[in-house]
Amino acid sequence: MLGRARAAGVTGFVCCATREADWDRVLELAGREPGVVPMLGLHPWFVAEAAEGWLARLGNLLGSARAGLGEVGLDGAAGRPGMALQEACCRAQLHLAVERDLPVSIHCVRAWARLIALLRETGVPRAGAVVHAFAGSAEVARELAGLGLHLAFNGAVGRPGARRGPAALARLAPERLLLETDAPFGPGPDCQPADLVQVTEAAARIRGVPPATLARAVQDNALRLFGRLLP
Repeated sequence: MLGRARAAGVTGFVCCATREADWDRVLELAGREPGVVPMLGLHPWFVAEAAEGWLARLGNLLGSARAGLGEVGLDGAAGRPGMALQEACCRAQLHLAVERDLPVSIHCVRAWARLIALLRETGVPRAGAVVHAFAGSAEVARELAGLGLHLAFNGAVGRPGARRGPAALARLAPERLLLETDAPFGPGPDCQPADLVQVTEAAARIRGVPPATLARAVQDNALRLFGRLLP
């Protein structure tokens, strides 16, 4: 998979853990494969599974490893863990990121107001943060960008009939824009990092710029946010 991506011109990979069992595996992958940026965190889907002492372990790993914090966040979809527990875990991790000045990758579904309130409470690390696979409105995008966050868009913006994502993408300040595949969970039956080429082409059409121009700008943004985590 990484070989196919590199052959397509993709040279950097942000690899987010979602639960404790992922943390060591993500660090091992980053140590073995060039261009992999490791992120360690507890995703809102898995907060109810966390073992006692998970936050201390996470803090210890982040103190000894070259890694950012993620994926964290809030998910208001049906069937997810209770929002109070999600908020407590997200708040604790955001405080850790601010304290250590680490870049953060954030997941948010149907909880934009809660997330914005939480970010206003904890602050955003000077190192920066990104809301990945952004699917909110242009108004939410403007508010998040005003707090200093980046927004990453995946292949969903190129789907026929898509409206909110393309509208937000078209209006976002260029210095706040990132692109991603969200592999393997992004659109398509076999989503993988090599698809970033198609995501960039779709985003370039929406913004009315050449794909190569957008690719350079997005790469610069990504390096400012994650570059310190590369070897």
